[in-house]
Amino acid sequence: MKRKQFFGKKDSKKRKISEMVLGFSGDYVAMGENIEEKQEYLNGAVSAWNIACLDEEDRKRAIKKYMKEYGKLNPTHSKQDLRDVEEDLRLLIKQKENLYPEVRVKIVNAHIQEIDGKDHVTVMSLRGGNRGRALIY
Repeated sequence: MKRKQFFGKKDSKKRKISEMVLGFSGDYVAMGENIEEKQEYLNGAVSAWNIACLDEEDRKRAIKKYMKEYGKLNPTHSKQDLRDVEEDLRLLIKQKENLYPEVRVKIVNAHIQEIDGKDHVTVMSLRGGNRGRALIY
């Protein structure tokens, strides 16, 4: 709960995208028991972020496409597993929208690594005016 209060106080226009990603998904990413699992959770959070940046109609299509691809990549997952993944995705989208509704920056890559016993996240994103150039935040 403190995390939401802390991250809600700063102006999102002055914040790094990596801070915002952790602001809306830090607890989710922290569910990973090791760095590889945390990376998988981070990848899911980035997908949710990007889907949240779409308009409502495109968002619906993107969720459907994401779940179809997720099912193909994880053929051993049960129907319940897939429902749980979709629920997590929708919750993350809602969380991103609640915390940073005005931020529409596409994330093209995110990486988590452990440095001196602490997890550090690096995010590469595209901003509208950069003509396709990637920026690291």
